[in-house]
Amino acid sequence: MVAGLLVVAVWLTMPDGAIAFPQTCFIHSARHLPEGAAVTVTGRVTVPSGAFESANLDAGFALQDVTGGIYVTTQEPLSLRVGDIIQVTGELINDGHGQQMLRLTDWVRSRRPLLPISPRVTSTAQAGQVLDGQMVTVRGQISQPLKADAPYGDRLWIRDETGEIQIYIAKTTGIAPEELEYLTVGQRIEVTGFSSQFDKNDEVMPRSRADIVAQ
Repeated sequence: MVAGLLVVAVWLTMPDGAIAFPQTCFIHSARHLPEGAAVTVTGRVTVPSGAFESANLDAGFALQDVTGGIYVTTQEPLSLRVGDIIQVTGELINDGHGQQMLRLTDWVRSRRPLLPISPRVTSTAQAGQVLDGQMVTVRGQISQPLKADAPYGDRLWIRDETGEIQIYIAKTTGIAPEELEYLTVGQRIEVTGFSSQFDKNDEVMPRSRADIVAQ
């Protein structure tokens, strides 16, 4: 009987078994696991639930610890604020456009003490794939005019000495870029947002009007 239970226990941990036990790890480590891996991570919320709904077509949010960050996708809106500390369990997936995500299966609020998360000031070259999933601040000149991407959002591009990056403004952030008169080609701006990927394009996604500042 005991031997039989041991066989069942081993089978349940196999890749093709009925149950996948999540691996508890830092976010950076989770991002290096294969697609389909089940993980549990703890971090601070950096993007509130549903802020990017018009762009990502979900009620997801972003989570970050001292090692890295990741977008957590879910269809259920959650009462999460920027800075909340939570523990998340989910499955690593690719959204089909190059963005690595964690598909939420469970979450709880955590009392684990974590350092505050501050956006990393970086170049446009570093802000994309290198810091994917993290909060970043980039500065540069607007190099291409604002372009509508209805009904999902709006796009513009900024350039610094290292290159150019897309700034994607999701409609559900409440930002109305057409009302920001300074968003013209040649104007220097500072943008804070979530570093993301879409079809091999690096992009930074601001969360609110306060994330876009004229310089």
